[in-house]
Amino acid sequence: MPLMPAADIDVTEQLGRRLLTQQFPDLAGLPLRLAANGWDNAIFRLGSNLAVRLPRREAAAHLIEHEQRWLPQLTRGLAVPSPTPVRCGTPSAVFPWPWSVTPWIQGTTAAAQRLSARRAWAAELARFVDRFQQPAPADAPANPVRGVPLRRRNEQVRRRRPTSSRGAGRWQR
Repeated sequence: MPLMPAADIDVTEQLGRRLLTQQFPDLAGLPLRLAANGWDNAIFRLGSNLAVRLPRREAAAHLIEHEQRWLPQLTRGLAVPSPTPVRCGTPSAVFPWPWSVTPWIQGTTAAAQRLSARRAWAAELARFVDRFQQPAPADAPANPVRGVPLRRRNEQVRRRRPTSSRGAGRWQR
């Protein structure tokens, strides 16, 4: 797995609490704790049924903007829960980028399950992907990284590939 890039901003529980207090004071009294700190976002559990999604890097902030705009439209009518924002935080003096409050979706990541256990839900996942697959709306933004010809990603992939076959799983920066 590639090394996670450094955060542009240290996203902490204190920062999350401050943003909630400023922008959504009705939610600020709920318990807040870090649930995951990923490549692009920090996810905090908010109360028992919400999550706070804060970008760690400027590149991810633009993806949050797209999620806030497009997920409600793209997930409408799907039979599975999605992290569609229920509140959209805005840039402020405290935090320069958009952020979201989403439903908390209880579950286990696929990577945490044995391969044999994944078969139980593979068909359901395939049905979801089939229903979700649709042409992009005419005014949807283009992603400069995803959905492009592979030759445009060649240099970045080669730079991050494992240094040797014995080093599979250890990627270069």
